[in-house]
Amino acid sequence: MENLIYDIISWVGLTICIGAFFIKDVFWLRLATLIGCSLLFVYYSHIAIPQGVISNLLVLLINAYYLIRFASAKKKAQATAKESELTASKLSPQAD
Repeated sequence: MENLIYDIISWVGLTICIGAFFIKDVFWLRLATLIGCSLLFVYYSHIAIPQGVISNLLVLLINAYYLIRFASAKKKAQATAKESELTASKLSPQAD
């Protein structure tokens, strides 16, 4: 029964990774790949195949890095937009 669970995990991970090739949005593509490789990492760790563990771990880490960069860039853009909005409201004449 335990092996069946790991087989299901591997098929779900593989399906998500292959499905990621059809995603056009970079954020969702990286997120899907991260999830799929995480599942495959669990599977390859269970069956003790070092190549599968290392390759999926590397892809997982690369996608995690870029997702973190994406989130920080989005946060920075939102902060800049807020600053611009505040500056614009201070510069515009206000009706009394």
